[in-house]
Amino acid sequence: MKQIPFELMGDDLKKAKNEVDILRCLNHPNIIQYLDSYTLDRKFIIVMEYAEHGTLHDCIAKLGTTNAYLEPQAVMDFFCQIVLGLHHIHNRGIIHRDLKCENIFITGINANVIKIGDFGISKLLSKNCFTNTVIGTCNYAAPEICDGKPYNTKSDIWALGCILFEMCQLEKLFDGTVSNVVLSIAGGKIRPINTRIYGKQMQELLYLLLKPDPTQRPDTLMIMTLGDVFPSLYCLSLNLGCIF
Repeated sequence: MKQIPFELMGDDLKKAKNEVDILRCLNHPNIIQYLDSYTLDRKFIIVMEYAEHGTLHDCIAKLGTTNAYLEPQAVMDFFCQIVLGLHHIHNRGIIHRDLKCENIFITGINANVIKIGDFGISKLLSKNCFTNTVIGTCNYAAPEICDGKPYNTKSDIWALGCILFEMCQLEKLFDGTVSNVVLSIAGGKIRPINTRIYGKQMQELLYLLLKPDPTQRPDTLMIMTLGDVFPSLYCLSLNLGCIF
């Protein structure tokens, strides 16, 4: 349950009500399910599906304290599930705008089901399919956002690339002060992952997602048809349902 006191009826309440509007129109096994919303004891309350294994950020932080790492197939399975959820979101004309490991939740008996959550600052795109508002977490911000240019769903694809890097390396691709992060993103130099563990194909996928020019980044459908991605998607669809 997310609880917003009436005393905070500014941006926090506005974000919460926006989240309700977005969640109501989404129904997918890789997206946190909306259950109900109401007011009680001077609080606005949103009831959502519970992810008992915490966030992807928690998982990565725990692994980072040891010499362990996410197995390549686990990385690909998690990645594919994020893509499936993101495809559902983008197909409904919505940009998440704050896609990051803290907003990716883990559930399931074997802690192997991924769900995208926290849609408080998501945006339903207008007919021109672009927006200008600078919002979200700077570590995952696409170059076009840092440059103050209009952006669309391809900004979520950039964030997806940052998440993929984080799953492989157990650290953020861009980290430090806000100014340093923005300069690093603008510089466009992408650090390599450990190809000895994850292979050159994973590195190539990462570079594809993190193209500085948003028009050169693939959309979710293109990602799903990639030869290195589709086999894992096919296996997941047997458990999660239809790929689309």
